[in-house]
Amino acid sequence: MSPPPSTELTTALDVLVEPRRRYLLATLREHADASEPDAPPASEGMSIDALATAVATMEHGSATVTDEQSGRVRLTLVHAHLPRLVDAGLVVTHTDGNATTVALTDHPLLEAEWVRSILADPTGEAFPADETTLNRTLEALRSPRRRTVCTALATQHEAVPVSDLAATVVTREADNGAGKVDVTESARTAVETSLVHEHLPALSAADLVEYDAAARTAALAIDAPLWQADWATDGPLAAVAEFVRHRAEQGGVATAAHDSDRTTADATPSAEPTTDVTPTETAAASTTGSSATTDDRLLWTLARPPADRSSSRSDQVRNTPSITEREER
Repeated sequence: MSPPPSTELTTALDVLVEPRRRYLLATLREHADASEPDAPPASEGMSIDALATAVATMEHGSATVTDEQSGRVRLTLVHAHLPRLVDAGLVVTHTDGNATTVALTDHPLLEAEWVRSILADPTGEAFPADETTLNRTLEALRSPRRRTVCTALATQHEAVPVSDLAATVVTREADNGAGKVDVTESARTAVETSLVHEHLPALSAADLVEYDAAARTAALAIDAPLWQADWATDGPLAAVAEFVRHRAEQGGVATAAHDSDRTTADATPSAEPTTDVTPTETAAASTTGSSATTDDRLLWTLARPPADRSSSRSDQVRNTPSITEREER
């Protein structure tokens, strides 16, 4: 049985956050695309030495590398990255005597449009920021709680208190139909502590959230250049990107509410937040969905674009210069 969407999404981000794993998968992807369509995985494989050299050239941005540089990369591939990719079911190794080759599997993660987009540009040359920011972004999104935070903030047109955001996160992660008024103080405080000391700083460093530590408020960074990246708007943050587009079309007004965020306001005619009312006191204090798990399922579903967009995405991937072409330039 395949793992739930949240687990698969976390696995994909965990794999892609490490640059050498991206370079390795990108090299194997290009090699496989150049092989015979019906060739078995073993025949499509590359030797570990060839992989180490290819990864080292990408890492150093040079067409040639020294034996020492290639050797250091080979060591990490053998002892760290290849075992992780084998465990994730993304690559397979084949040993014949003293020769070991590595090839991609047919894992569905490798066919997701947003993953293919990243592997077509593993060094982040087309990313709206530098590769360091790309790495921080992938690292930030690896946590399901941080993805929940982004989704919760997506429907707020102004900064919200961290305490209120924590209550929203509790209700989403609990997935029991309770509202924020039912959240216990101890549960809210525990989540608020993790947001303040870990998750919000990480999201802020990745330019995904505008976090004011002094005022203890947070807001989604809707103007961040990240939203221009195809892999972000088609993948882990697809649902959030959809909300951002709706907000832009409607002048920043949120259009959806999370059922568990609704309080007694459901029985009143007022549903539009104002600057005089905190998000906790309104009927539309968060996003659609019923829990963090539901949010991730929605994110994973939207990571597989409909048929009418697939061709355009494929064209973009095909038009992206290959790794070899970038090195020759």
